[in-house]
Amino acid sequence: MKKFSILLIGLMLLVLAGPTLADKPDKATILHCGCVWDGDVTATMEYSELNISAKSRGHDAHIAGTIDSCKDGEEWNVITELFDDTFSDFVRNGDDCQLSGPPLGDPIFDCEGDPAPVAGDSCGIETL
Repeated sequence: MKKFSILLIGLMLLVLAGPTLADKPDKATILHCGCVWDGDVTATMEYSELNISAKSRGHDAHIAGTIDSCKDGEEWNVITELFDDTFSDFVRNGDDCQLSGPPLGDPIFDCEGDPAPVAGDSCGIETL
């Protein structure tokens, strides 16, 4: 019984200490080139500031030349009697880039240029 009590206390201490011992992932701040819809009829692609995990790889695919379909409105579907989303295709003319945090590396490099991009700048061109 004494061994069981010691084992139980040890397990409880390990469970309580686990979150304290776990390393929290480093964060990086990036400018993400993504879709923006004004809720009416205008769709664009703009840079927005995001905090991401330094281990995140999802933004690696956001490079110049890739295409996104951005919501640009809604239209009434007479068959389903519901609104269907409508979309326009945009070609990125800018990569996601890094503002701060541990270096993310290829393909997310520091935000550079003359002038360097800032949140709210356009980063996509609508295709026809």
